Amino acid sequence: MNERAFPVAAVIVGAGAGKRFGGPKAVATLADGRRFLDVISEAAMHAGLDPIVAVLPPGVEAFPNVRIVMNANPDSEQIASIRLGLAQLTNSPVIAAIVWPVDHPFVQLESVLAVLDGARRSGSPIVVPVHDGHRGHPTYFHRDVWRELMTVADGGARALLRGAAQRVLEVPVPDRGVLRGVNTKEDLS
Repeated sequence: MNERAFPVAAVIVGAGAGKRFGGPKAVATLADGRRFLDVISEAAMHAGLDPIVAVLPPGVEAFPNVRIVMNANPDSEQIASIRLGLAQLTNSPVIAAIVWPVDHPFVQLESVLAVLDGARRSGSPIVVPVHDGHRGHPTYFHRDVWRELMTVADGGARALLRGAAQRVLEVPVPDRGVLRGVNTKEDLS
């Protein structure tokens, strides 16, 4: 199937202050010196996601082909950044967005491709990778559920996932990285 026949965007959510980490995780680096934001942006590009929107705190730079949206409130809930990112896609000819928290830089490209394949084959409006029985990131949201993401009152995207169980496809992946969120510097080891 032609890649653009199934156009999907990426929304990288990285505007948080990273208080437990000691600073914004978007600019945190892996052992090889690459920033979390750059690792995820590169994986999104290799997965064919376009456009790529990164919701970031002021002053953070991104790759030239990544759209930056500023969230000036680093203490806002993650859903606020998701909403800012989705709002940038209103006029884009995409059918869905992969929402990828910047604190998940260890996700392998194959897991993202498995989520996209699951969405393509099933037509499910929400697709999540699952490793060892646990749901992880990034998550696929079809445009049909964006309104719910924009209006969910409490609990953010998690509340939508819990309330829409029959619309969620779980895709098993062998990648522990889908579960490996980095909240503190110790999580990097």
